[in-house]
Amino acid sequence: MLIDLQRALLSACYGDPDGYAAALPFLSPASVAADKALYIHTATVTAALTHVLAEAYPSVKVALGEEVFADAARQHLRRHPPGPPMLSAYGVDFGADMAFPLSLLAKLDWAAHRAYFAADATPLTPDRLSGLTPDAVAGLHLPPVPSALWLTGPLDILTGWRDGRPDLVAVPPPLPLDSTMATALIWRGADLLVAATLLPPDAVGFLTALAAGDDLLTAAGHLTDGGTLPPILALLLSHGLVAATEDEPPPC
Repeated sequence: MLIDLQRALLSACYGDPDGYAAALPFLSPASVAADKALYIHTATVTAALTHVLAEAYPSVKVALGEEVFADAARQHLRRHPPGPPMLSAYGVDFGADMAFPLSLLAKLDWAAHRAYFAADATPLTPDRLSGLTPDAVAGLHLPPVPSALWLTGPLDILTGWRDGRPDLVAVPPPLPLDSTMATALIWRGADLLVAATLLPPDAVGFLTALAAGDDLLTAAGHLTDGGTLPPILALLLSHGLVAATEDEPPPC
């Protein structure tokens, strides 16, 4: 009996009319009619989770408008009810079925959201590399910190997304961007603010290789122009985007 009520209430809270109808017989009349009381409760849950999505996907909300976004949030709740008991984890699939470029905006928004809630890591400081020979530096493993995330896409969309998010710290690109495509690099800074910059499109292969455990020389093979490595590496180190590891070089 109790498990049936719990299942019905949970289903009702997520907007299922059948769950709503199934829960009503279990509820006793009070100062507020049972159907109205349940409606208030389910509406509160929907409003709260819609707000969670709006906080995680501000660019998508602006692009869709208030009413369309709220409708999309209700549909998402019915198709993808919350999983882990953490509000920061809710909404991972939101926007996945939207047409481009909304789908890309959703991925970018979620990357910024993930960056904010990512695990902490001690960054590798540039002084740790001073004094090392070029061969020693080339063989280093320089994994990005957990908050560092990257996505490729059309330069105009990535630029518009970054500039349209006043809550982000916009870091100037370390290199000229002379392609119609680019890589958005997103991370959480030491000040707990999420930052973003733009890199050449081939930087995605370089960053992905570093994250996979490749040494610096191997990862640099993903860059079509070797001259782009120093500015990108300087950006990573100066902004604390490389995680210190147990086998990091000793202090000089």
